[in-house]
Amino acid sequence: MRSLGVLLAGGRGTRLGTGIPKALMVCGGRTLLARALGTLATQCAQVVVVAPHGMELPVPRAERVDDPPDAHGALAALRALRGNALAVMAAPRDLPQPLAAWYASGARAKLEAALAAGERSVIAACATLAPRLVRDNVLEMMSEGGGFQWNVNTFEDLARAERTLAGPPS
Repeated sequence: MRSLGVLLAGGRGTRLGTGIPKALMVCGGRTLLARALGTLATQCAQVVVVAPHGMELPVPRAERVDDPPDAHGALAALRALRGNALAVMAAPRDLPQPLAAWYASGARAKLEAALAAGERSVIAACATLAPRLVRDNVLEMMSEGGGFQWNVNTFEDLARAERTLAGPPS
């Protein structure tokens, strides 16, 4: 089975205050980008890097996908839906996606408590946060939400993705 690794390298490094993207920060003699690519390369047949349009990274063009130039990012869209929840989680087809989520700082204590109690399922641990789930009807209306629909776990998911790709660009 072939596998694809997708490395999200959009961090601009502003909190680090260095003026360079976080991916280019050196840690232990290697950039964070090189470390992550090396890790993924050992597990995946192909790796692509996703980063903001215009961000300079030492990645061959064929191995990179740019965010749209006007994208604000899916996390900003999720955060806008937060209300008082400790987490907002995309849930395409009612399946919570804990990696496609925004978390408030207060979520940490509850997640640590779940881990200390022996919970090893990320989805179950995140359920302790009572997250706001953003389902298909809302995701489809968000210009940034379309990417959450690309969770291909079944042949039905694959067929849906193929139909979407065959249609006119949105």
